[in-house]
Amino acid sequence: MKNSVLNIFDWLLIIGTFVSTMCFAIFGIGINEAVSDYDWWITSIAAVLNIICVVLSAKGSSLNFIFGFIFNLMYTYYCIQTHHFGNAAVYGLVFLPMQIVGWLQWKKLGTTGDSDQVAAKRLSRKQALVVCASSVVIVIAAVFILNAIGGRDVLLDSVLMVLCVIAQVLLTFAFMEQWYLWIFINVLTISMWAV
Repeated sequence: MKNSVLNIFDWLLIIGTFVSTMCFAIFGIGINEAVSDYDWWITSIAAVLNIICVVLSAKGSSLNFIFGFIFNLMYTYYCIQTHHFGNAAVYGLVFLPMQIVGWLQWKKLGTTGDSDQVAAKRLSRKQALVVCASSVVIVIAAVFILNAIGGRDVLLDSVLMVLCVIAQVLLTFAFMEQWYLWIFINVLTISMWAV
């Protein structure tokens, strides 16, 4: 990154994710079980990579796509293992290639001033209505598809799948509204994994 450097808050987020993962391992499932559990390693490393990706994305740095690419590979694998096929499809078939598309798009959009930050924009009212209406229609279709292939937590998985794709497209084209979707997606994702 040219002029932008990770500040103390950014480092606290990254280190906090790592520390909370370690605390869960020590106090939740036991350090010996966690360290010998292959899935624990995948999810722990993926969590830290995802936070780095989010921090860099919030700073408007195209480096977020490198960390996003690796995170998406790992999370896709985990979703396949747990039979959350909607999430696996989104992360493997959409997010993974979109990391490359996003990086190229951000390079095309250009940066502001002498930093490497991409200039963000807002959706118009008409664009926002189109996004909302198409989301509802696609979620309904996804419910039927995921039910047909024996998915798990089908309604929640469908909503997450569709909103993740829309949020990724908004991120790729540097629309600010993507942050509202990502926050909502995080709440839903926590709910899904809690179930």
